[in-house]
Amino acid sequence: MADQNSNNPLGDLFSSIKCYIDLRIDEIKLALAENLAKIFSRIIFFFLLFILVGIALGFSAAALSSWIGSMLGDKTFGLLITAGIFILSIIMLILFRDRFMINSPLRMFLRMFFDDKKKDGKE
Repeated sequence: MADQNSNNPLGDLFSSIKCYIDLRIDEIKLALAENLAKIFSRIIFFFLLFILVGIALGFSAAALSSWIGSMLGDKTFGLLITAGIFILSIIMLILFRDRFMINSPLRMFLRMFFDDKKKDGKE
């Protein structure tokens, strides 16, 4: 029976096809795991960056309002001017939200998933 199976080209073909499909499935799983790892690492990185930038902005805002307040002679004016700067920044972010919030992450994810094939020479 073993001699028949080794001489059967159709059986060898089906065995090779099954092996090829299994390898392709494993390749897809590995690529998916790699891309998920990249996504989660970037999410963690941006979360930590967001926290650190928030802390830096808080201290900078406090220093700026204190400096403006001492220049104008009233701390309240310094706080109001600093709040105005932040309100203008928020308005600018709202006006350009498509560019910053949708297009940039979309390009990043598309590059992550589709540019890897170009690097490997699998075009």
